[in-house]
Amino acid sequence: MPESVEVLISVVRVPPSSIITAVQQQDYSASVWLRRRDKLEHSQQKCIVIFALVCCFAVLVALIFSAVDIWGEDEDGITEENCSKDCRVVLVENIPEDISFLNNSTSHLPLSIGLYNLLNQAIRVVEIVSPQWLLNSSDNESSFQPGRALLSSLQGLKARGIQLKISSGIANSTELSKLNAEVHYINMAALTKGNLHSSFWVVDRKHFYIGSASMDWRSLATRKELGVLVYNCSCLALDLHKVFSLYWGLQYKDFIPSFWSKRLFAVSNRDTPLNLTINGTKALAYVSSSPDVFIPKHRSSDLEAIARVIQDANHFIYISITDYLPLMGRNTSRLEQICCRTVTWQMNKRYKGK
Repeated sequence: MPESVEVLISVVRVPPSSIITAVQQQDYSASVWLRRRDKLEHSQQKCIVIFALVCCFAVLVALIFSAVDIWGEDEDGITEENCSKDCRVVLVENIPEDISFLNNSTSHLPLSIGLYNLLNQAIRVVEIVSPQWLLNSSDNESSFQPGRALLSSLQGLKARGIQLKISSGIANSTELSKLNAEVHYINMAALTKGNLHSSFWVVDRKHFYIGSASMDWRSLATRKELGVLVYNCSCLALDLHKVFSLYWGLQYKDFIPSFWSKRLFAVSNRDTPLNLTINGTKALAYVSSSPDVFIPKHRSSDLEAIARVIQDANHFIYISITDYLPLMGRNTSRLEQICCRTVTWQMNKRYKGK
């Protein structure tokens, strides 16, 4: 007989409840996976937010500490606590060659000699802010000699191991490039839509010059200029150095920082002036600046300083200026309102040479 092949087919009956349970388990697995995916996305979002906050904090710290990049070496050891307040002040002026005065008129130290004396005091660093740099000239007239001599003295600082730092509103100056100096350019047109008018020197944070003269040969020959040399007055020089540091840090910037470094905060102002001894006489003094957008914490503006001087006058006010046009701007109107008191005031326009 042929072998029979038996095929056993087993049919297992699955209850409907088991099918439902399996489907429910699959649904549960799907829901668990979806929840895990939601948690993962939520964690990623939290990480992104935390990372963004950390980046914002880092940027904020960078802005606070480097809004103005200033040099902060304190190797000279001069601080607000140990600075000198026993100062000597010398008036310096330049009288144009074609102007003569009476024999009994008061004369002051020539500006060029005063600046040479200041350079002779330098040991470590000379810092200069000037709107113009034109000390040299190709002509051979005697009027150009003082400017050339001063330029030569500035060039000789490097041989004496003295740093020369210059902040100027003139870019790509050939004369500045020959001075062996560190030069920072201030783009005042981009910052304030104006021009640089500040003119001062700071020597070793101990001595300084501040006045009307810029580093132009005409300021030493054909223009009427007036200024002061201040010796051994490191408290006031330190405050003026802070103004220089502000200019120094604005090199090639086309915006004004939202924060000013604490190192730029003023040492003195009109409400808390320095108590000094000037030429043996007790005096109060402080450094002001302008415009308002260039004024860090505690610094008084030029307008505030001028207004205070006028308000404190008892008998007279004598003013010597280059230009006067009271119809322009609210600042001059405010000054005139202050001046219109029972005080005699006289205004002379400064002689402006060629």
